[in-house]
Formats: sequence, structure tokens, C-alpha cells
Amino acid sequence: MEFSKKEIHTSVLTQSKYSQITVDDDFTIPDSKGDMEKIVAKEGHILLESMIPEDGKVRITGSVCVRVLYRTGGDIPRLCQFQSEIPFEDVVNCDGVSSSSQVDCHSQLEDLTVSMINSRKLEVRGLIGTSVNVYEEMCIDAATGIEQGEGVACQYRDVTYSQVVLAKRDVLKVREELEIPQNKPNIQEILWQCVALRNMETKAGDEKLLVRGEIEIFILYKGGEERLPVQSIFSVRSLYREVPCSGAAEGMVLDVDYVLGKGEITIRQDADGEDRVFGCDYNIDMNIKLYEDCSCRMLSDVYSPSAELVPQFEVMDYENLLLRNAAKAKVSARKQIGGDKAKLLQICHVYGDVDIDDVVVGENGAEITGVVKCCVLYIATGDDPMSSVEVEIPFSYTADTVPLVQEDSVRIHPCIDQLTASLLNSEEIEIKAQINLNISVFAKGESQAMTDLQILPIDEAKKAAQPGIVGYVVQKGDSMWSIAKKYYASIDAIKQLNNLESDYVSEGDRLLIVKS
Repeated sequence: MEFSKKEIHTSVLTQSKYSQITVDDDFTIPDSKGDMEKIVAKEGHILLESMIPEDGKVRITGSVCVRVLYRTGGDIPRLCQFQSEIPFEDVVNCDGVSSSSQVDCHSQLEDLTVSMINSRKLEVRGLIGTSVNVYEEMCIDAATGIEQGEGVACQYRDVTYSQVVLAKRDVLKVREELEIPQNKPNIQEILWQCVALRNMETKAGDEKLLVRGEIEIFILYKGGEERLPVQSIFSVRSLYREVPCSGAAEGMVLDVDYVLGKGEITIRQDADGEDRVFGCDYNIDMNIKLYEDCSCRMLSDVYSPSAELVPQFEVMDYENLLLRNAAKAKVSARKQIGGDKAKLLQICHVYGDVDIDDVVVGENGAEITGVVKCCVLYIATGDDPMSSVEVEIPFSYTADTVPLVQEDSVRIHPCIDQLTASLLNSEEIEIKAQINLNISVFAKGESQAMTDLQILPIDEAKKAAQPGIVGYVVQKGDSMWSIAKKYYASIDAIKQLNNLESDYVSEGDRLLIVKS
């Protein structure tokens, strides 16, 4: 008698932790740049370098990249850019974590404050929020049947689960060139840049991932002719990549988190040797999880009239993907900017990101609350022709899902697909955004997987004590299987003797049972 077995791989989210740390540093403006008179705009983002699980904790290292656009003083004010990095390290305590644990980390810059100490010195303060997810991987050889087991009755259980085919990080490299129009002057200096990902989608193919999306590029620059004002260029480039991915197949479920990684904008020469081309070289960091929906018919119990069979079990924890939902939420807000001393003339650019504050699950779905944080760069009349304003737009969205319970795991990768700012009049702007809430809902499950079987001689005295034929009244909690096992009978014999067409019995039914 031998088992037929199937190797089952599962991964279960065992704990989620959230941590906040602050960073603070002072920076001196290089001598090659002019004195500061006013900060026009700021931008910051996080680059994660490592996430290392250790005994009882996860060590995370990275840096906060800060970029500041400021205006100089003097008779002829001009715009200058300053950029630098603040390294950080965060240690998140996680019970039960070891060096072999699988962890995912996502860090975001929740607040950034840049202030002038004096005309040559800046103070930068940042608040970093980090979410850490810890997964437990299991591998079990579960019995699915018995070979050469004549006379052995078998009971089965069907288990549906999501198997992790692949979990890895990858980098997608983007290289684009932007040539300025003929009516614009040559490039002298880059003053400001914003690069953002939009409408990112991924599908699984045969041994590959198909990535589609867009990359938005905005550049503010100084032209070669002093009499001309500051110039700008904006472009949206389509992305399409085929990323090799071993084990991927069409129909598999993907969960991908995209983060814009390291990159730079450089000045390049055109075919005539003039500085009229911007080179955009950026990395897109991808955190990839590939799932396959699996179903397994496993042995749940066995018995034999001629031997005492004692099955051995292991607990199999698993997750089952209930649904994937690319929900879209639209938000908008108006902001008063101008006044008696300044009138709005032009919106240069708007950039920002989205944060999720809370997710509450219930029978009607998932209630998601968060905020869109954006910055609008604009030109106005008055003493400060170029300036910026920061706007926060809170939102609440109910994602239609199957009925959920607190134990279900809701995982969201939010991103902004569209972000625009427009002039309503000379004193007011309107901001509109479309948020893509990539939602994955997993239900946690537990099953007993039979892994071994001990065969003992049957207790003949116990079997002999059982009557050869008995009338039995079905009790609460009984099943055809438990009754047949108790009286060393076969299910088919009970059904035939009692003229039953199915294995279903209910409390109070009367059965006639003959011992095998």
C-alpha cells in the first residue's frame, strides 16, 4: 500500500507592520550657485536599497532624494536647482522573523519640509512611513490517493488555493530622448524636472511579462539666450516591454508594484552638435508576485475492515485569491491662489502622489480612505512670477467586492493614472485626478493534509464486539462516512441495503447496517 502524493507550495501573509521615522539634515548651497531668496518648489522621493530580515526584525536602508527649485536675489533674479540625498535606516520589529523569511517593504515620503536657514543653507525634514509584510512559505507532500490499497475506503476533500509561482524584484530600464522644438533656444541649464509613471499594466505571457504604460516627463530649463524667459517641455512617452519571467503562463494572476527608481535627465547634442536634446535615463523598480489558481483533491480519511489505519496529518495554511479589481476613483478640488497683488497667468505643471490611510472591510466591500498630495507650479503677475502651491485632496472610495471578513487580506497598490490642473480664472485653479486602486483580496484557509499512514493489526476483539447487523438512528453530526467507519461497513453496502441514492443522511434517519 503506497500513497500517491502531490507537492503543494503555499505562501501566507503572517503579519503586517507599519513604522514611521523622521530624517533631518542641513545642506549648504554650492559656491557655483547663487544665493537663495525664496524657495519656489520642492520634491522628494524614496529609493529603497535593501530590506534584510534578521532574527525578530527587518532592517531597511535607503535614501530620501530631495530636489529644490529656488529664486536668487539681486538685480536680475534667476532660478536655480539644488538636489541631494539623506540616507536612512529603519529597524522594524517583527516576531518570528528569521534570515530565511520572505518580506516585502514599501516606503513612502509622507511629509517633506524644506526651509531656509540663511541664503546659503537649507534645512530638510522628512517623515518616512514603511509598511512591512512578512510571508511564510510552506511545502507539503499531500496524499491524493492510495495505490494497491484493495479493500481500503478513502474519503477526499477538495482544496482550492493560490500558489505563488514567482516572487522577485526586477528593474525595467527606460531610455528616452526629447528634442526641443525648432522655435526654442538651445539648452544651457536644467532647472527642474518631474518624471512620473502613469497607467501601468502588466499581463502574464508564455515565460514573460507584458508591461504597458506611460512615462510623463516635464523639464524646466534655461535657454542659451538671456533675453528669453525660462523654457519648458512636456512629453508623454508610451512604454511597452517584454520582461523574461521563468514559469509565467497566460492566465496567471499578477500582483506588481511599480516604483520609479534611480535616474537622471542630461543634456545631449543633436545631429548638428548643438545642445538641443534631453536624455531621460530611469529605472523602474518592480516588485512582482505571480500566482496560479490551483485545486487539489486530497485524502482526508481512510479505513479498512481488515486493518487499523492511523493517518498522520500536517496543518496546511494557504491563501485563496478571491478577486482582483482595478478600481478607479476620481477626485477634484479647487484652490484659491491669486488675489489683488497677483493674477494667475499660466499653469506650468502639476505633480504628486497618492497615499492610502485606512482600509475597512465589511459585507459590502472595502472602504478605502486616503489623500492625493500634489504640487502646482504656476506663473503669475507681481514680484514672484513663478511659484508653487501644495494641495491635499482627501478621498473615500468603496470598492465593490465579495463580502469580506476581518481575517481576509486586502492588498492595495495605488497610483495616479491622470493628474491635471487648469485655470478657472485669474485667481483660482481646479485640480482633477484619477486614482487606480489595484486591489487584491485573499482569504486565509487551513486544511489537514495527510502525509503518512501507520498500518496496525486490527483489534479483533473490538470488531467482534460489534453486532453483525444493527439498526441505527442517525445522530446530529453523523455522516455516511463516520457511520460506515464505526461499524466496519462499506458506504456502498449501506446505500444498497437501505435503497439510498446518495451519501447524504440527516438527523433522525433510520439505517440498517451489516458489518463487513
